Amino acid sequence: MSRLTKETVKKEVQQLAIGNYKSYPADYESEPVVVSENVRSLANGYWDCRSYKEVERDEKLGISLQDYQHWSKEAYEAYMQANRN
Repeated sequence: MSRLTKETVKKEVQQLAIGNYKSYPADYESEPVVVSENVRSLANGYWDCRSYKEVERDEKLGISLQDYQHWSKEAYEAYMQANRN
């Protein structure tokens, strides 16, 4: 039996998001409105590009687009906190 949990998926999404923030810092270090839209767009892109297995997994775990958006926002906040220090 798979050990995938909602927390595991959250960590995967956040790792992907932080990698994106590091790769494209100019997209995530501008005006708050622009950053907010870019973070939401990133989460929506992850959601839209899921494989069939990932869709099934998310349905079984009760994961929604809002979860992806929230996790991407949390990852952004962690990324910015790490870069302030």
